[in-house]
Amino acid sequence: MAKKANNKPNNKNLIIGICVAVVVVIVIVVAVVLATRGSQQLNDAYFVSDNTKYALTLDGDAMGMSTGSSNTPVKTHVVYTYSGDKVTGMAVYLEYADESAAKSALDSFKESENDMSGVYVNSKYIVAEMPESEYSSMTASDAKETVELMESLYKAGANSTSEE
Repeated sequence: MAKKANNKPNNKNLIIGICVAVVVVIVIVVAVVLATRGSQQLNDAYFVSDNTKYALTLDGDAMGMSTGSSNTPVKTHVVYTYSGDKVTGMAVYLEYADESAAKSALDSFKESENDMSGVYVNSKYIVAEMPESEYSSMTASDAKETVELMESLYKAGANSTSEE
């Protein structure tokens, strides 16, 4: 009588191999998610108003920084984030030519400012997160009106300067 071949060891090795492959894929996915979640990638597309934020972009020297200074940003962005009708955050982003210029400017700000909590460099931007007391009493419609007012004042100032 012929004995039936026993394939159990081969099936066991196949199952172990599949489990190891699944674990490796899960570890890679988790690593990628954690690496990209930690820092938000800032670019021009972020500084556009949408259904979660109102954004304002001005020339770098529009916020009263000295023109021609090595610490003058290329652009200044003001962003109010909101959920429903509640403002949930406010930040000012000073955009520089590159990350090293932003780091250099941050060092200068630290020398001249005492309270620098919530200020850091993210790529070529100095990010200044405002304390909750600056926006806690605002509604989303207040933030929208503020951005629209600032835009109209900036445009009126730019037009009067170019006419002179």
